[in-house]
Amino acid sequence: MEPKIERLASALAAAWRGVAAIPLPAAADAPASRAEAYAVQDRMAALVDERVVGWKVGAAIEAVQRLEGHDGPIPGRLFASRVFDSPARLPGTRFAGYKVECEFGFRLTRDLPASRPNLSADAAAAALTFHPAIELAGSRYMPGTGGRAARTHDVIADNGGGGAFVFGPSVPDWRGIDFDRMPIEARIDAGEPIKAYQGEFRRDPLAITAELLNDLAARGIALRAGDYLSTGSLTVPTPIGRGQAFAARFDGIATLELTLD
Repeated sequence: MEPKIERLASALAAAWRGVAAIPLPAAADAPASRAEAYAVQDRMAALVDERVVGWKVGAAIEAVQRLEGHDGPIPGRLFASRVFDSPARLPGTRFAGYKVECEFGFRLTRDLPASRPNLSADAAAAALTFHPAIELAGSRYMPGTGGRAARTHDVIADNGGGGAFVFGPSVPDWRGIDFDRMPIEARIDAGEPIKAYQGEFRRDPLAITAELLNDLAARGIALRAGDYLSTGSLTVPTPIGRGQAFAARFDGIATLELTLD
């Protein structure tokens, strides 16, 4: 393993465990490709040494990639200690500076071996249950460091910018849901509704999930029945602070709640 990959993975793992932040590495010390970024993320996960219970993906929509300057989707692991059921109360000190957003999530009903054929969206759906979800997204990099802006490969290395997830219960008969048009109303405390993405900023979550599963297969990563999968932001990522509560109503489905103590 290249020394720069080991150094960055070790620093990110320590920041993850210690609820801390590190300087963004200078360009020469940062992952220079998606392959290097995956190598850092994989090594970081090994050093965190915690059970992985699923995967998330960001920037899975072309419009988001153009807006944020990414070269493709940004996957990351879900660790057991940071996955919760709704309603959830999370320690505010652990997630200071994080942002909250709504997502469409799924859960696997069967194992998927590391060596597996590519799945279509319909084939993936046969192995899934649907769960509305909330993500707390954050970064282990200190703002304003590194002499540059963070890029796609930096975020991938940092476990895809993941923090924590809150999942709602499974939804029966979910195959009839119109994901493109489902209204979502999210608020922090009694504030104004947070803007929900529509149009080109929404995409079939089953297509996103199939792409995520196929990307993981290409990396030789197996998944287990019960693993969660989440498919990217449906609302504008919004800062949430200690003592605040977030409620997300997925119209006709469920209302999820998250409070930072």
